Amino acid sequence: MFTSKRRMFYSLMMFTAVFICIAIRMAWMQLHRQDAGAVSKKSIAQLSVLQRERGIILDSGRGHFYDRNGLPLTGRQVPMLVMFPIDSASREMKESTENQRKLADILQISYRDLDAYWRHLKAPTIWMGKGSKQPYKLSSEQMRRIEQLSLNGVRILPIQMRYDATGAAKQWLGFVAEQPELLLAQRASGKDRWKTRLETPIGAAGLERTFDPFLRGIGPTTATYFVDGARRPLYGLDTRVSKPENPFYPLKIVTTVDLSIQSKLEAYADQAGLTKGAIVVLDAANGDVVAMVSKPSFDPYHVDLKEGSWGNRALKALVPGSIYKVVTAAAALETIPGIERATFECHGDYGKYGFSCWKKDGHGLLSLGEGFAKSCNIVFATIGEHTKPETLSRYASMLGLSRTVGWQAERLMDMPHFTQLDGEEAGRVFAAQQIDGGVMVQSAVGQRDVLVSPLQAANLVVTLINDGKVHAPRLVKEIRYANGQLLTSLPKHLSPSSYGSIRPETARKLTHWMEEVVTDGTGSALKRSKWKLAGKSGTAQVKKPGLTTNNHWFIGYGPVESPRYAVAIVSENKPTFGTNQATSLFRGVMDLLADHDSDSAPSNSSLGNRIQDLR
Repeated sequence: MFTSKRRMFYSLMMFTAVFICIAIRMAWMQLHRQDAGAVSKKSIAQLSVLQRERGIILDSGRGHFYDRNGLPLTGRQVPMLVMFPIDSASREMKESTENQRKLADILQISYRDLDAYWRHLKAPTIWMGKGSKQPYKLSSEQMRRIEQLSLNGVRILPIQMRYDATGAAKQWLGFVAEQPELLLAQRASGKDRWKTRLETPIGAAGLERTFDPFLRGIGPTTATYFVDGARRPLYGLDTRVSKPENPFYPLKIVTTVDLSIQSKLEAYADQAGLTKGAIVVLDAANGDVVAMVSKPSFDPYHVDLKEGSWGNRALKALVPGSIYKVVTAAAALETIPGIERATFECHGDYGKYGFSCWKKDGHGLLSLGEGFAKSCNIVFATIGEHTKPETLSRYASMLGLSRTVGWQAERLMDMPHFTQLDGEEAGRVFAAQQIDGGVMVQSAVGQRDVLVSPLQAANLVVTLINDGKVHAPRLVKEIRYANGQLLTSLPKHLSPSSYGSIRPETARKLTHWMEEVVTDGTGSALKRSKWKLAGKSGTAQVKKPGLTTNNHWFIGYGPVESPRYAVAIVSENKPTFGTNQATSLFRGVMDLLADHDSDSAPSNSSLGNRIQDLR
């Protein structure tokens, strides 16, 4: 009997001890972060609430791009219909079913399709419309009618669209994409200081990629809809929006681009029939990118990596043709004594290497300047054959060719070897190991192995306008905090060659000859432009197996009296017959710029008001 009571006593003591340990453990778990709570930095009590939430990201928290006037290039809030998964019983009450039918009518689909879609929802989803890959665009009337329904599990929320769904994407801006492998590698190396979630889209091309370290935010803005364990709405809680409270993030990337000009040029390129090629507009004073168009365009929400239209053709090195005669002329002016007094005779055929002039009957007797204006191949073939390969290479580098020239820095804040432009190609002069007279003849006119990008070509014009100083084109000029405070600036700078610069008088001679291209040469069609223009045309033959096409080029600037813009245009894969499309495109672009500047110029009264405001 005594032994039995003792056993009962010990059993009771043991049960009490176990109960106390469990109670202590439960209390500790409620008050401290553990396991999943430690990973998410939430207590067990908080996680129990999260199990009853159905959330959707309204804004990833990623930083945004702006044009030079402060207009947004990314990040547009659009009201969208969001549907949350809730139990079917909540939706099958008489009033709810009736409102669902009204919703189906508003969305112009059948009730059966809407109900089937809703029943299969596993997570909050933006309504895309039946058979559509794009979010459904609600009219103001539709939004008003939906709001009046007060239907459970349906809300109109401001979703941030990264890119403008109605306009063509800008290849220099790039796109974002999910890249979990890259994020894992960055975590392993300690570079992912933001602890970015693996499903978060990050920069994949363009400025989105090069400035990705600055763009990653500190957390998303989410909208949460509360349900109970059976997925029934918790009445009274409804939808809650939560976001990081930090006045400094996300950051703002301020570009040098003028959005108005960019948009007008994109529309003009389509209207004028530029199917493959690029238009580059630089500030003539410093090389800043004002606008950059690459065709064909692409959809940043559905990028086909194999198709390739997402690549920026303004940065791709192409065969330049006769615009390269600027380089050959610069080399001749500075290395061949008395070259300006020399005369050349063009009969149409060079007589060797199978080389000829584009004008079959020839140009007759010409000076170097006349040969430049009329783009005579025989003049430049003669110079090329008597020029050393290293001389042509040296002058290409001095003029900002055969090397990358886009803005870069040894260090930008904590990032070494920072480059703004994604995928800029350096181009080249020669590729052959053995360089004979035939190679030099073709290279002197921008054929054979010579490659130049449209950005380099436009920057070449900036170099001539600025007496031979090579600038480093910028796309971004500063980075600011969300409250507008400056974080860092990316100041203008030069991109000098290790060989030095051409002489100022050489640069001035070449710009004068570019004026004569328009007044007396191959660009005479530009004499009817709104501004007085100067430039150089080029037609480059591109041979592929079984096919020969031309690249049409034109580079130039305007207005001549006070240059504001330097422009390069290339139209690729054109037939080997017909006129140079790039010349007519150049005129259209410059007329558009002239109209833009005229429309943007302040009147005397408004200018006076601005001065008064500054005082």
